[in-house]
Amino acid sequence: MKYVPYYYQKYALDFILNQKAAGIFLDCGLGKTVITLTAIAELMHNRFEIARPLVIAPLRVAESIWDVEAKKWDHLKHLRIAKVLGSKEER
Repeated sequence: MKYVPYYYQKYALDFILNQKAAGIFLDCGLGKTVITLTAIAELMHNRFEIARPLVIAPLRVAESIWDVEAKKWDHLKHLRIAKVLGSKEER
């Protein structure tokens, strides 16, 4: 699916890309994941500013949301997501 960001999503993306550190505080369902994944893709593959980003997320989000969102959007399908979940022994 082609990603066409809403104005506030573009604003949040630009904010992330132009700060040394940033956080986005949006309500559920407003695109925090796609905004963040888009920023990661831009910083990794176009700007070459990061190589292996680490995302810390709530368990449910880490288990199911990130990889589904990455597969959903055309511009993110190339991202590889490795989950680090479970106890020390399970990892």
